[in-house]
Amino acid sequence: MAKNKRVPVYLGEEWFKALAGLAGTFGVSAEEVMRRSLPDEAVIRLFFQCRDYLPELRWDEVAEVGRAAIREHLRARYLSGLQEHLARLGVSLQSSAEEVEAVQKRALSEMRADTERPLLHQIAKAEEDSVYLGRLYEAWKRAKAGQPGYAIAQVDLDGPAGARQVWAVLKDDQIV
Repeated sequence: MAKNKRVPVYLGEEWFKALAGLAGTFGVSAEEVMRRSLPDEAVIRLFFQCRDYLPELRWDEVAEVGRAAIREHLRARYLSGLQEHLARLGVSLQSSAEEVEAVQKRALSEMRADTERPLLHQIAKAEEDSVYLGRLYEAWKRAKAGQPGYAIAQVDLDGPAGARQVWAVLKDDQIV
């Protein structure tokens, strides 16, 4: 029977807070992220087998390859997401900051101009989060065009002041 051993791990407070935040986005604990980040037994055995052929091989070198791969993977994902976000607004990575700002202002003003179905709640959120603004604006344009799955409708919204009805952009009957 395999024995489990508890080993204390010390992290700086800021590092642990960041790790806990990361873990929370996946619905797990910081401790679980640490456990999943450790190499499995097969990797450890393979490392020691490789040391037979390359005695100067160091674990920190192997670990850095993994960290570098993770960084590269995350950078590629970030760049892809950024390109998608900018495309929703009709600009690209080559656009200047002024062009992006102008497009964001135009998108907000276009959505505010719809006074028959004011999206006050969603627009307030979009003013604070540019990624959400891009998603909302794209869904709003599709809803205005009558694209299947998209709609602008009144929904019940619960809040500190109680339930109220607000206009919202929906995608597949879910608030965007």
